[in-house]
Order: sequence, then C-alpha cells, then structure tokens
Amino acid sequence: MQAAQFANCLGAAASTCTEQNFGPIGTGPFVVTEFKTNDTVSLAANPNYRDPAKPAFATMTVKGGGDAEAAARAVMETGEFDYAWNTQINPELQAAMAGGGNGVFLNGFGTLVERIEMNMTDPSADLPEGERSTTEHPHPILTDIRVRTALSMAIDRQILVDVGYGNAGRPTCNLVPAPEMFASDNTGCLTQDIEGAKALLDEAGWVVGTDGIREKDGKKLKLLYQTSTNPVRQDFQALIKGWWNEIGVEVELKNIDASVFFGGDAGSPDTFQKFYADVEMYANNFDGTDPEPYLAQYMCDKIPGPDNQWQGENINRFCDPAYDALVKEMSATAEMGKRAELAKKMNDMLTKDSMVVVPLVDRGRLSAASTTLGGVVLNTWDTELWNAQDWFRIK
Repeated sequence: MQAAQFANCLGAAASTCTEQNFGPIGTGPFVVTEFKTNDTVSLAANPNYRDPAKPAFATMTVKGGGDAEAAARAVMETGEFDYAWNTQINPELQAAMAGGGNGVFLNGFGTLVERIEMNMTDPSADLPEGERSTTEHPHPILTDIRVRTALSMAIDRQILVDVGYGNAGRPTCNLVPAPEMFASDNTGCLTQDIEGAKALLDEAGWVVGTDGIREKDGKKLKLLYQTSTNPVRQDFQALIKGWWNEIGVEVELKNIDASVFFGGDAGSPDTFQKFYADVEMYANNFDGTDPEPYLAQYMCDKIPGPDNQWQGENINRFCDPAYDALVKEMSATAEMGKRAELAKKMNDMLTKDSMVVVPLVDRGRLSAASTTLGGVVLNTWDTELWNAQDWFRIK
C-alpha cells in the first residue's frame, strides 16, 4: 500500500478514508475500478505490473456477502464464478456438489481455528449506546471463570468435526494449532464432561430452577450466542445450544450476514467487533508462520470501543498486564525456542487458564475452484489470492 495515499488514515481515522479504502494504490497484478460496499469489487489488470506477461485475465470480480453454500454452488454447479473462498459446508453437501464435475474442493490445514469468544463486558441493551460491551461494565455472568469453563466442558468437539467438516477438520483446544513448534500440548478440552460442567455451575451458585434453567440472585443464566450466516455455523449453534441447555443454560441464537458481521461498520450494531452478544463464534488466522502479531491482538490497548471506532482486534475485551508483558517480551526475543515457549504461554492464558477463548475446531481451509481455472495453489499461510497473477483459463 502507498504510504502517501494513507498518510492521513492511521488509527481511528482509518474508517473515515472512504476514497483511499475503496481505491487503494498497490503493486499487485490488479487495480480497483469500482467498490460496492457489501457487494462487489471490480478490478482490472495493472498495466504497470512488474511482469508484463501477467496477469492472464483482463478483469477480476470479487463478490462478497451471501453464504458459504451459495458461494460453493456458484463455482461447483452454476459456473457463475471461478473460485469461492471459505466454502464452509458439510461433508455430504461437498460430495454432492463435487459429483457434478464442474469444480473441485481444495483443502489444507494452517492456523484457522473455529472458536467461541466470551464477552468480558456487558452487552446489555439497557446500557446507553457507547457503554455497551465496554470495559466500564464487566459482564454480569461470564466474568466468573467457572461459568466459562463449564460452557467449554459441555461441548463435544469431535461431534462438531464429524457434522461440519469430516476430514477437513480436527478438534482442538488451542488458538494457535500450528506451526507445530508453537502449538501447546493442551488437550484437556477434548473430552466432553456434562456432569463436571453441572458441578462447576453448582459451585458457582447457579441453581437449577423449576423450568430447568439455572438462576442466581434472581437472574437467569441466559446467553445470546451469535455468529455469521453459514450452514455449518448454524449446525454448530444448534448442537452447542443443546449441550448448554442440558447443563441448565438458556440460549438465544442469532446469525448475521457475513458481510455485516465481519464488515467493521462502526454504525452497525451487528459487527463481531462491537460484540453486542454474550458469546460469538467465528474463525480467523494469521499470515505467515509466526504467531506474535496474532497473539498481540489480545493486548489491553487493542480492545474495540467507541474511542477507536470499534476497530480494535481484542474482540472479547480480555485485559491482563501479565499477558501484555509476555507479548512485549516476545517482540524482543529472537531465539526460536524461547519464542515458541512464550507463544504457548499466551495461548494457554487465553484458553485453558482463563477460557476467554474457547477453541472448537482446527479447520482445514476449504475452497472451491472451477475445473477451467488453472494456476490455483491453495496457500493456508496467506491470502488465497496470493498468486492470482499466475491464474489462467484452461481451454
């Protein structure tokens, strides 16, 4: 990206620079010609690209919004598009679509973890706008680690894998599952323990009422659980709601169009950064093979809020000076063994030690490519458009 173009778009000002954000000047194989919010990006071949023989395509259209199944069908059945990213659909539907012969599914494991984030702040609509989901108001239920741990213990991660991913997923307790040297030996969450979860909630003072829902000090143990609109995610929501009901938790489900949920619009109440829910589920990963920037997202100064246009990366509002100190230590450490040790400590602080992040599935990246599109190499360590300059049409 061009420094001069974005000089006045740093920090909180970033979301106000519409012209720059919609038409960035870069060195890639394509340049933006039109950007339609929550819809499409139109691009044309960059006439100044460093390799005059590339790209092979004169134009490219990137389509956003909708859901994973529709995206997969656009490649595998209708042929409307050549490539679909994040085709998160169940194994049976994958097999049915692949049988048509119009496309192939691509899969590879990297660092993409489907997880539940626990809101450490109060998202209640009873609070004034600008104070919901901010550190001024701790969460009235989830600040108790016993509740967070019980919610994690009630989940059967292997069933989630079987239902949602098959061979394209594996259960995990880690936020950082790879590279191997950075992956913690953290497997305690892999065995579901319904009775243990009930005992923890008993210990925390949540008593089962006549309707089967736990209560404490006149307050119901009720949670709003949100995620993006996606068939696998809705299957996960239904399963997890059932397990949480079993331990006495009332659960309300909400799903939001992905273009809105991940859109970052500071004016929308439905972004994952704003987090106007008690728990929310999504997946992301880090580019490259070093997790330091990814783990640094959970530092205290990265919390989204009205003062930074809700643009911070610390989605669950976790804040621990000891964690921040580990991030700073890692940034000053070059020896790889020590870096790995620090990464594991931070991973464990977020997961098994505090349960503010509840990992579910180590997801293989699953995408779809047309049989007429050549040059595609799925790279789980970078954007999937990393080598778009090498894509070509198979005659």
